[in-house]
Amino acid sequence: MAISFNVQKIFKDTWGYNPAVFDVNPQHIIRQPQQSSKMANYFGRDLSGRSYFMPVKLGQVDLPNPVIKVTNKKTLVETALVGRIGTVKELIGQEDYKINIKGIIIMEDSTYPEDMIATIHELYSKNTSLTISSALTNIFLTDNNSVVITDISWPEIAGVQNVKTYEMNLLSDRPFELILK
Repeated sequence: MAISFNVQKIFKDTWGYNPAVFDVNPQHIIRQPQQSSKMANYFGRDLSGRSYFMPVKLGQVDLPNPVIKVTNKKTLVETALVGRIGTVKELIGQEDYKINIKGIIIMEDSTYPEDMIATIHELYSKNTSLTISSALTNIFLTDNNSVVITDISWPEIAGVQNVKTYEMNLLSDRPFELILK
């Protein structure tokens, strides 16, 4: 028995937005590079062997059907001067990169994705930094691709036993040396 899922509807019901849908004519498909200049794959395969864009590897785990967002903020000191409109900005540094990953685990055999949920939860339970690799994060996390999972959630999805959504937030974790004198 063939099973079909409306992934767009799952994203809409879980996170409140519709992912983009592209109507692509196969005659207009151009051969794309398979790997970024930072040595991360542009395409991965899900549990059923289907190709998807922007795989994310966290620790030793290929996250199922991930969508990734990276944000960063500069740390500034703003000083108001008398007789001047606005402030003088002094750049102090950058905060950690904030990474949000949303994904969908889909089991084609109609079973609950218990093993993958446990695998992802084990990553969260390690309480240590993990390596991350994706075409996007490899651009920003140049020195050390380490992150810490700060929180994880398993949003509800009603009426489907073999599909489970997940969302996790991570912070970049750069090593530093403390020199005592």
